[in-house]
Amino acid sequence: MTTSGRAPTVHLVGAGPGGVGSLTRRAARLLGQADLVVLDRPSLDRIADLAPAAAERVHVGRRPGHAAWTTSEVVALLVDRARTGLRVVRLKGGDPFVCSRGAEEALALADAGITVDVTPGVTAMTVAGGTSGLARGTSNTVASGNHDPAGPAVDWGAIGAVDGRQGSIVVLTGRSHQGTVADSLVAGGWSSATSAAVVHGAGRTDESVSASTLATVGTVRLAPPAAMVVAPSRPGGCPSPRHRPGGERAHP
Repeated sequence: MTTSGRAPTVHLVGAGPGGVGSLTRRAARLLGQADLVVLDRPSLDRIADLAPAAAERVHVGRRPGHAAWTTSEVVALLVDRARTGLRVVRLKGGDPFVCSRGAEEALALADAGITVDVTPGVTAMTVAGGTSGLARGTSNTVASGNHDPAGPAVDWGAIGAVDGRQGSIVVLTGRSHQGTVADSLVAGGWSSATSAAVVHGAGRTDESVSASTLATVGTVRLAPPAAMVVAPSRPGGCPSPRHRPGGERAHP
């Protein structure tokens, strides 16, 4: 128990794709009670602003002039503050367990004797998939575009073969590897003319979309956060490669 009488707890909260309107009510309530908010990137600052003004905010992701914290460093901070009785919110983009490494932190926290309370979030996979204007096909596959050197390599051939190449693929956190992913899919049997799109800030007011194909998506450079969407067909979608400024699409 902590000095406050509460079991040391970290609230692992999904922030959704970044727009306040996509945040769950439970996430907003937990943020409103937080003493400490630990977040990965400044693009989540608007969400973190729901915390009290006196709450501490710590950015642990990679930023200009700042290296990203390691998982062990993040966990050490969370454990230390939770044990003092603070209300700790670990804010993750999208859903904590979809390409956000939430599972690694949750397991490490549990090993340290910290209670982990999880609040799911809307994953950028679903938002970017719809925003892109591409048909989703009969299945949807999500994958991380950033290969973790400590883990197995992503088998893009296997991912591309899912559902006989009739479904869509959404690649998160892979902005710097779009060309490599596209080339791997083509090598695995996808046509280089297959529709693709890069979505920046899916679900946010500054959302933008650049439509392309597997042959050219590697040259598309939108600011992070950006997701890449690939689909075999696009009835009703973007008729040609273009950039759509945020604000053209209505947001609830």
